Amino acid sequence: MCAMRFAPSQLIVSLSYDLNNPMKIRAKHKVAGMLLLDRDHANRLEKGWNVPGAYLLLDRPNTDGRWGAYVGKATTPGLRHRVLQQLKDRAHWYRALLIRYESNDDETLNSSEAGWLEGRLYDHLAKARQVDLHNRNRPCDPTLSDDDETSLIDYLLPIESVLRLIGHTLYPRPAGAPDGGGPLTRRIESKSEANKPAPHLSPRGSTPKTSPPLGPAKDVKKIIAQIKAGTYVYEPPLSR
Repeated sequence: MCAMRFAPSQLIVSLSYDLNNPMKIRAKHKVAGMLLLDRDHANRLEKGWNVPGAYLLLDRPNTDGRWGAYVGKATTPGLRHRVLQQLKDRAHWYRALLIRYESNDDETLNSSEAGWLEGRLYDHLAKARQVDLHNRNRPCDPTLSDDDETSLIDYLLPIESVLRLIGHTLYPRPAGAPDGGGPLTRRIESKSEANKPAPHLSPRGSTPKTSPPLGPAKDVKKIIAQIKAGTYVYEPPLSR
């Protein structure tokens, strides 16, 4: 059994000034090179991506955050050829995530490694409660040595990080999440106004009810004279 050595990986995202170009993503200290490709721009994919690797065809998440995916691999002639073929064969996807070996330009994943990665990605997504897989059957991955498996395991966490980055989470948000466990986007309701003082209608319009309403206007000079003479009697305003 191979050793599991998942480690945090810093993602480097490269965006082009041309919005029609794909988004390039790679893990800084790992060997996985990834490319996020919009379906409408698949024909712009560089020929350098015609190498063996694995790929995910992604559906748009629905209002509950669930999304569909198809897991595949490419050997010869490579990922570019396979993705262009999937434009004709599958209509459900809006983005494709391509995965290849990138640490050395002279090396690529071989057919067995691409197949192993395809199978493990399938298993990983099949366990996720937010994903509906379009694959009819589980891909059959070949047997690899422990060392080869260990190196390929390093691909899985960066791939999951990329999916999270683009809004494709694998598990529902917990009930204690700020949005209550629902989709990432939610309608913001106004706060309760139960503790807000009830408005008081006065001749001048609606005002906070912070003091009793004033009674009829009085002759201020007359009141002042009565106070000085000691004959002023306070008359509370009539209740309404």
